[in-house]
Amino acid sequence: MDFTADEYARRDVDRLREVLVGPPVTWTFLGDSITQGVTHTHGWRNFVELFAERVRGELGRRGDAVINSGVAGSTANDLLSEFHWRAGRFAPDVLAVMFGTNDMLDSEEGVRGFRFRLDQIVQQSRDVGATVILQTPPPVRADGPRTPEVLAHYAQTVRDVAEARGVVLVDHAAAWAQAALEAGEEIAPRGWLDDSFHPGAQGHQVMARTLLEALGLDDPASAVFSLADGAHAAARV
Repeated sequence: MDFTADEYARRDVDRLREVLVGPPVTWTFLGDSITQGVTHTHGWRNFVELFAERVRGELGRRGDAVINSGVAGSTANDLLSEFHWRAGRFAPDVLAVMFGTNDMLDSEEGVRGFRFRLDQIVQQSRDVGATVILQTPPPVRADGPRTPEVLAHYAQTVRDVAEARGVVLVDHAAAWAQAALEAGEEIAPRGWLDDSFHPGAQGHQVMARTLLEALGLDDPASAVFSLADGAHAAARV
């Protein structure tokens, strides 16, 4: 049965609500080094691990599986050829996808192909029965072919695909841009990036909060959700 984008959007939001009150499920996160979340966190938990703590710990969903299938250096194109190994074999109920930081090395000329590949990822995810979450990557400082201007095109492409396909969107790029504006910084608040494009521990705490807010799992009483308070406070100093 074919659905319109609006019908998919309503269905996926309803599915996520049902997931959180139903039997155990498998959450799988797909992406590059930002999703993999090692080295640049300096031993602190990355946003996927923080999400797992919120869901499996604080919300008591002990039977849920949270799988981090992020691979440093990978792109949307890499995932397509590795989809079964990195996603399908886990029979995921929810797939959270974040690409763009390495894809942007193809410059603005690669945006069209990036959109096509994201669309294919959404379709393959739905073919295995998963509800899809698309995430924009956090911002970058200018470093060779990675520039804020080019990343903006890739982030907008993620938004466009999410709207066109009726996919739940987690907009890290917009959240960081707003925080940078409030902090009087050009790209990102101080301490959120560990280098020109990898979030540090504070950056991952903020990403976890943005993800939880988008899924309706935010709670000021949550220790995980509240971790980002420190990052926001430091940004205003």
